[in-house]
Amino acid sequence: MIFHFTVFLFSVLFFVMLTFLIREPIVPSWNWYSLTTIIFVMLSMAASRRLTGKWYPSFLPSIVSFSALLLLSLIDIAFQQEVFVLVATILFYSSLLGIYRLKITPGDETARALLNTAALASLFFTYSAAYGLYLNYTVPVAVLMLVFFLATAIATFQTLFWVGKDDVRAVFLSSVALGAVMGELIWIVHFWPFGYLTVGAAMLLFFYGLWRHILDLLRNTATLKRTLLESTILLLLLGLLLATSPWRMRG
Repeated sequence: MIFHFTVFLFSVLFFVMLTFLIREPIVPSWNWYSLTTIIFVMLSMAASRRLTGKWYPSFLPSIVSFSALLLLSLIDIAFQQEVFVLVATILFYSSLLGIYRLKITPGDETARALLNTAALASLFFTYSAAYGLYLNYTVPVAVLMLVFFLATAIATFQTLFWVGKDDVRAVFLSSVALGAVMGELIWIVHFWPFGYLTVGAAMLLFFYGLWRHILDLLRNTATLKRTLLESTILLLLLGLLLATSPWRMRG
């Protein structure tokens, strides 16, 4: 099942709200982010409560909303804004459908794939947008690290909870640890002479490699050969990304 009316209804509301935002020029400010984030998080929580009867599954839809708002503020061309709103709405729909299907069938692999896809995309949005705002506005590096930590920890917990629900403590500690690693990593990466999209993609590669290893450990399928193979592939992709990306000259 890929269509659910309630999921569709909340996604339409999400689409309408984002479309309303792009009708006027977006001037990022803390008040703007605070107000819009609260509204979109409330929408995510209401959708989660309606679909699952609980609040906590709204973590991932909330990250999709938050990350979409961040990246949308860096897009200036109207057509690109409209395309991005459509993509963000599809991700929001996928995250809601994923948590609903897992509520009905905890072992639903398609639902997990939907959640994982939404989580990876939203993290790319968050990483790229947060770093873009850091480059263009007076944002302390400590705030940048905190955003990376929180987004990573929440997304990791949401995607791994269904795999390791028999040991929630291990999932929680793993999520916090991965969030801390990504928060520290962005402090190192922020010295790199690359733009925000390149940094966002690079951080996503780092995240995926570590997240995949944690997933294998929770499933008891981790092997040295598999870890080395996956790490080698990700390092090659990272090298290709950096080799083909333009350098950002510091002023």
